[in-house]
Amino acid sequence: MKSLRMNLWVTGGILIVLGFLMMRYPIEAILSAGMILGVGLIVSGVNQISGWHWLGLRRFIVMGVIDVIAGLILVIQPGISAFLLPFVIGLWFFSAGMSRTCAAFWLGGADVPGWWLILVSGIAMIAFAVLMCAAPLSSTFSVMMILSGVLIASGVLAVIEGFVISR
Repeated sequence: MKSLRMNLWVTGGILIVLGFLMMRYPIEAILSAGMILGVGLIVSGVNQISGWHWLGLRRFIVMGVIDVIAGLILVIQPGISAFLLPFVIGLWFFSAGMSRTCAAFWLGGADVPGWWLILVSGIAMIAFAVLMCAAPLSSTFSVMMILSGVLIASGVLAVIEGFVISR
């Protein structure tokens, strides 16, 4: 459990730092969003893949591979990343939301307390993904601010999950 707790804290810390950086430097974030998200997704993906060793859940490997591939695309192709950014972010949030939703139902079936919080988080991620893909040409600045808030909130939730699991 100590390894899982550290995994959640590292993931949460990375997401919080990325969120605050994007909020603090919005113009620079718009210009380099693909690179910032690409590196963050690669690190997050490697961290997710490492979760396989601690929990033995295959969904960590699938999410990790998706994160690493999406991150590499954003880092290698910076020219198209600005155009594809809303769709890449939408795809990532959709897959993460589906993963959380499935995990919530699995945890609910196992009578794990608080499973519904993960369900609400998953549904919110899916809704955000749909909004991202439905209006890709909307204000980039607004998308960056929303993304910053979501990254910070996801990071805070991951850190809280680490504290809850440590009890």
